[in-house]
Amino acid sequence: MMKDRCFKNLIGKASVFFAFLCMSTILAGCSKVNDSLSEFLQANNLMNDGDRIGQGKNVKDGAETAISQPSDNSGDKENNIIESAKADSDTSASDDKTSTENGTETDSEASDNSGSPAFDPDKVNKAIDDLIEQIEIETGRTGRHKDVEETEEETGKESTTYFSDSYQETQRESIGLSPVDIDEIKKTQEGNYAYEHLTNDGKTLYVEIYQIIKNRAEDIVVSTLDEDTLDVVCQFVLADHPEFFYMDGYTYTRYTIAGVLKKISFTGNYIYSAEEIAARQEKIDAYVDTCLAGVPNDSDTYSKVKYIYDYLITNTEYDAQAPDNQNICSVFIFGSSVCQGYAKATQYLLNKLGIPTTLITGKVAGVGHAWNLVLVDGEYTYVDTTWGDSSYQKFEAGGESAQKMPLINYTYLCCTTQDISKTHTISETLPVPDCTSMRNNYYVREGEYFTENDYNALGELFTRRYADGSNNVTIKCSTRAVYDEFINNLITNQKVFGYMEGSNNTVSYTTFDEQYILIIWLY
Repeated sequence: MMKDRCFKNLIGKASVFFAFLCMSTILAGCSKVNDSLSEFLQANNLMNDGDRIGQGKNVKDGAETAISQPSDNSGDKENNIIESAKADSDTSASDDKTSTENGTETDSEASDNSGSPAFDPDKVNKAIDDLIEQIEIETGRTGRHKDVEETEEETGKESTTYFSDSYQETQRESIGLSPVDIDEIKKTQEGNYAYEHLTNDGKTLYVEIYQIIKNRAEDIVVSTLDEDTLDVVCQFVLADHPEFFYMDGYTYTRYTIAGVLKKISFTGNYIYSAEEIAARQEKIDAYVDTCLAGVPNDSDTYSKVKYIYDYLITNTEYDAQAPDNQNICSVFIFGSSVCQGYAKATQYLLNKLGIPTTLITGKVAGVGHAWNLVLVDGEYTYVDTTWGDSSYQKFEAGGESAQKMPLINYTYLCCTTQDISKTHTISETLPVPDCTSMRNNYYVREGEYFTENDYNALGELFTRRYADGSNNVTIKCSTRAVYDEFINNLITNQKVFGYMEGSNNTVSYTTFDEQYILIIWLY
């Protein structure tokens, strides 16, 4: 019998399958790499025919400028486990800088994908090997692969070893994985986004992994013989369940007899003791109770999402060195995190409010990033809490930024696929909908969205912002033409002074050309 243990970091550092996914995005962002990866996924029944891995676009940093008033005062396998994506659409907005996942998030502009080199399989394979070697060195998990041959003593044993079917079934039943249990657990998972995109076989494996992690069990045999399938479905489980903060990876064991694979078992890498988990959960519950106590009475779904967005940003500091920054403890216990922590905390809180939310991963400028897909009034939309936090913006700028930004940036509160794709490349290992609706976009809901150059509406916006004590007026435009005309009239021709109150003779403004956003600062 051969017993191989392959250690995996499930937050971006995964098996060869996921390393291949990451490296193909990094190496090119080119159509040939993406087509090759798409064909690989389809060939292994993990992606539907016709689907393709998506690509991101460029992003420009905002430019802050000041204009002076004239003296006259003119005014982004084995089993057929994944079903086709079926989802409603929603959302809008966009803007900002770059981010990352896997414990470090770095600043860089999205690079142009044009002129990409031809796909080189040898180069990809070499990059994958290098990545796996680096992960093993960083995690100290080198040399932990083990081969074990079946012995004559073990052959035929019926109740004491993993060679026995009865022993394995007993182990499964001890954590609630009898056939009856599995059917009941499936009912509890209905409605979870990733779960609903699996076939029945995929859902069975999902439930097995879910129950193993929930019980912090070890060496439990699962219903697949394929490592890639195991990895994909485990990613689906983690995408739906941010409460599993106590696991940072897993091992699997391959059981072979005479060279033939017979079974695979799963063991989570549990990083806390039962006592520590209970203590942390108590602190998490206290945070959640305090947070949710402030949800406005009779508020609609959009208002609840905005409340959670504001609350997390206000009470969390972006810190690449934050402890436990790949799970919810970083936010709920320590008050600082990176994108993975922000996204999982957002998901955890919105799910507590009954708002379906899942974790989405991808890339920004070739670096891993995480955010959320949220169902708002029957329409899907993207929310990236990390990019809404000014402390993240300062981190990306390496300190106090010369570019002025609001304390809370709402560009990624309920935005469309089109808008988020300007800066984010979405990983399509988890099928995602095309979010198109602007109905619950922040700028639309707050009256800051302009489909035409309506100067009466603009005047009313200035009046509201002065009345509510805001330090800025933000204008989000639907098209480049509308944006350019506002820039020309308000900035170039300096008509902005006609909307300003007081005796200001200087106006500062920040522009985001890719997102068609103009911020005018009020003093």
